[in-house]
Amino acid sequence: MKNQPYCCIAFFAFAVVSCADKSRETAADKAPESAETHYVLVGTYTKKEGHVDGKAKGISILKMDAATGNLTPHTLKEGIINPSFATFSPDGNFVYAVSETGEDVGPSGTVHAFSVNPKTQELTKLNEQISHGFAPCHINTDQQARCAFVANYVGGVVAVYPIQKDGSLAPASDVIKLEGKGAHPEQEASHPHSVILSPDERFAFVPDKGADKIWVFEIDYALGKLTPVAQPFAAVHAGAGPRHLVFHPNGNFAYVINELDATITGFRYDAAKGILSETQSIATLPSDYQGFNACADIHLSPDGRFLYGSNRGHNSIVIYSVNETNGQLQLVGHEPTRGDFPRNFMIAPGGNWLYVANQNSGNLVHFKIDQTNGKLSHAGETLTPTPVCLKAK
Repeated sequence: MKNQPYCCIAFFAFAVVSCADKSRETAADKAPESAETHYVLVGTYTKKEGHVDGKAKGISILKMDAATGNLTPHTLKEGIINPSFATFSPDGNFVYAVSETGEDVGPSGTVHAFSVNPKTQELTKLNEQISHGFAPCHINTDQQARCAFVANYVGGVVAVYPIQKDGSLAPASDVIKLEGKGAHPEQEASHPHSVILSPDERFAFVPDKGADKIWVFEIDYALGKLTPVAQPFAAVHAGAGPRHLVFHPNGNFAYVINELDATITGFRYDAAKGILSETQSIATLPSDYQGFNACADIHLSPDGRFLYGSNRGHNSIVIYSVNETNGQLQLVGHEPTRGDFPRNFMIAPGGNWLYVANQNSGNLVHFKIDQTNGKLSHAGETLTPTPVCLKAK
């Protein structure tokens, strides 16, 4: 995402709303589905911005054929501006989405909650809250659906929202303003790009593209608060621009993809203290590539043997093997995404298929994953205007 004007945000006191654990009621008329039935949520851009020509109409849900990997359009929820990043609740009964907007739309970005019809998968809006910044670009929840966590790209703001029993979002229980800048022209201020939870969900990690830091907070779910840990951040090298982060299934390692200099930084992870210690930096591009590139997303195979990252510009998925003893990455190769500007991507449940959202060419391309070497084989595509984010249930 290209830089947008820095905006100062005035904050007000918010009443603390409990994020305490809560039970969910299952719809009585829920239609039983085969274990092979999966749905894919697609976040999109609907509006022309400085960095994208948004052409979509809203949030799409597609049905996935687990045998072939093919996607079939299923439902569409219109009426939300730039729902660029969205996610299912852990039980799949709710969807949470940002509205990635700037000052031209309103005094703040917004975040939205929807219920999911268990038979039709249609979305019904429950409510919305302000994001306390501009261009909210990522939303995430814990596995017990106690809180939603939002990163605002413009304004350096991270916000926490208690999730209520009916699935709606309470007003923000914590709003944190980050500070920092770096050497690159796109690092004139803090630009948090995601909020990733540790495997045990004690800590929240915030890769900050603008500050070359990964901020670390301990989560108080009862109060919906984030508290910096004793070592409040892990720094990456100057001009890297950390964007998204992933933890290895064994809990010992983590990896962040750096947007600005096309690298991945590997870390050893101290789960007791929430500390990341750098172990490796590795390029995402072929050594002879000279064109524009901006990295975007990063994912591990479910078994932790392979790591994947997206290159926007080179238009490829980079593939690494993972040494599960020391966490070191070794390049396997690059697979063209057969589209322009691959934004987010996902590995489907079961680990057999990898789906890429090619933002500027408007196509979702899927690949079969070779379980022996991690390589990708092109299997098909589905046309979807300006896709950004992919999530499956």
